[in-house]
This record gives sequence, structure tokens and C-alpha cells, in this order.
Amino acid sequence: MKQVTSNVWVETETRGCNFGFVTTTDGIVMIDSPHKPTTAMWLKSEIEKRGLLRYIINTEPHGDHWTGNAFFDAPVIAHEGVRTRMLNTDMAEHVARVGTFGPDEPALLEGYTANAPVITFRDSMTIHVGGHTFEMIHMPGHTLYQAAVIVKEEGVVFTSDNIFHGVQTWLHEANPDLWLVALESLRKLNEDIFVPGHGAMCGKDYLDEQGSFISEWKDYVKDAVDRGMTREEAVAALTKMTDRYPMDVEQEGMAPMVMRLNAGNLYDFLTGPWPPASISGAAVATRLPSDDR
Repeated sequence: MKQVTSNVWVETETRGCNFGFVTTTDGIVMIDSPHKPTTAMWLKSEIEKRGLLRYIINTEPHGDHWTGNAFFDAPVIAHEGVRTRMLNTDMAEHVARVGTFGPDEPALLEGYTANAPVITFRDSMTIHVGGHTFEMIHMPGHTLYQAAVIVKEEGVVFTSDNIFHGVQTWLHEANPDLWLVALESLRKLNEDIFVPGHGAMCGKDYLDEQGSFISEWKDYVKDAVDRGMTREEAVAALTKMTDRYPMDVEQEGMAPMVMRLNAGNLYDFLTGPWPPASISGAAVATRLPSDDR
């Protein structure tokens, strides 16, 4: 893991989302958890070297941010929509998929029980642990239930998947208009060190590029709608951005699928009704062939 400040440690080079932890005078706060059980066990050993884990904060509802919660004995905090989505997940299907990530994963998944949020918020929430302040702000965009986590004393923001730094952006559940608003909200923060949901560490200088890519995707699909293409035609045709960025760690070969998912969701967004039940949380959350997003 990379030590980015005196008390913040971050991992950006494993399959799934970026995750990290903050050491305080009264224990440790972890932000998101590993997707792979083997990685979760490694992280657990790293945290145990440094103190007691007090809380886990999940920044969004996708499984690559919360699967590893189960391997830690600590209460989870998240947006109320994250809790709803987790509780509605077909856990047997989820476990089966994660078990394909490597030969050592299935054994660790035996008897798997998700560690769902027990403390939730709707708009914002602040907790104080030791001398550290953790401010969680609802910033919908990549999903309806995104949250940024600001570690005030360290000048660090965990942006979650509202930033994909230098890797393919997943828009398969995105509201692109709200996402652009979220990027502007990030720009207005005092903190300058960003831990993106995927990709290497960055700062506010990447916000313009991320926003431009989202706008380009929306315009790209809108052109298909304006030309009278059906959803099926649009999804089949709109793949030109496959090579714009590389896929994230261990997602090689998934770019065409991501392009189809992006195009399909944006087509639905532009033509309505939107969001579908699977995005809003009323139905099973794991409707996709992969939780890497």
C-alpha cells in the first residue's frame, strides 16, 4: 500500500475498487474493502499491525466496494441506498462470481455472510475518531448512492467511482447530469489529494478530463437516439471508445462489454423511464455479469 500522508494508506493496484485506511489516536477507519477475499485477508493483517479497526465506510453499492467487509469485525457506515442494495443482492450469485477471481477465493467464501451497513445517512454525515474528522457527502453520479469521504485533517478525499483516473469509466448505472454536478462539488472542496475509485491517485486537475469523457459519452448516445436507432442498434454500434483508456486491474478483455453496458444505460437515461428498479434498489442489485465497476 502507498502511504499518501502521515496517517492515510491507499491501495490502487488490486482487482476491484481502490481502498484505504486512516490511522487515528483512537483506532483505524477503513474506506471501502477489497473485492477479492485473499486481498481482504492480506489487508486485515496490515491493519492489525497498526491498531484496532473501528469503522468501515462504504462509498457506493457495487460489490467491488463492499465484498471484503465480511472479513472484518467492525460496523459499516454508508448511504442508506447502499444498505438497501446490499440487502437485496442475490448473495449466492454474488459469491459464485467472486469465487471465479482466483483459485484461493472459493475456500474463503465458504459460509459467506455480507457485513452490511448498520449506520446510514441520506445527505451527509460526520464522524469523529480520535483527532480525525470524516465527512461523508452524498454525491450521486456513477450510481445514485455515491458518497465522497473527506478526511479533513489529512487533506484527502476518497472520491469513489465518480473518478476513474486513466482507466475505462463505467457508466452502466450513471446519471451523467448528476455526475457532472458531483465533479463540480469535488472541485469546490478545500482538499487537494484525491483517491479515485479506480486508477492512480490524482488531484483536481483530472476533473476536466473526467467530465469531458462523461459528456462525450452522453453526446455519443444522444446522436444515436436522434438518428432513430433502437436501443439494440445503439448498443451494438457504439463501441468506438473501447481503446480510449485501458481497463482497470484484472479486467482485460472486458472493454466491449463495458461499452455495451454504458450505451444501454445512457440510451435508457435519454429515452426514459429511468432509473430502472435494479438501479434504484427495489430489485436485485447484481444484474450485471461482473461486479468490477
